[in-house]
Amino acid sequence: MVMFQEIVSGMMTILFYAAVALAAWKLFDIAKELGEIKAILLDIRRGAAPVSPADGPISLESAEALLREVAAESHARKNP
Repeated sequence: MVMFQEIVSGMMTILFYAAVALAAWKLFDIAKELGEIKAILLDIRRGAAPVSPADGPISLESAEALLREVAAESHARKNP
């Protein structure tokens, strides 16, 4: 019975340390995200608009040209 209690106690200790490590990692991740949001908000305040998609849909001709460029680049990579 004592051996079972030692095993369970060891497993609980490992789980506790893993939870603490996960919480610390998540806090650093949240801090990084908040830093990125802060940088974006500062850019907006300064008047430098963040990169956004084009206003409105693209034309069929520009879509076809883009598809041709991507296909040519892909073909060039496969056949040097």
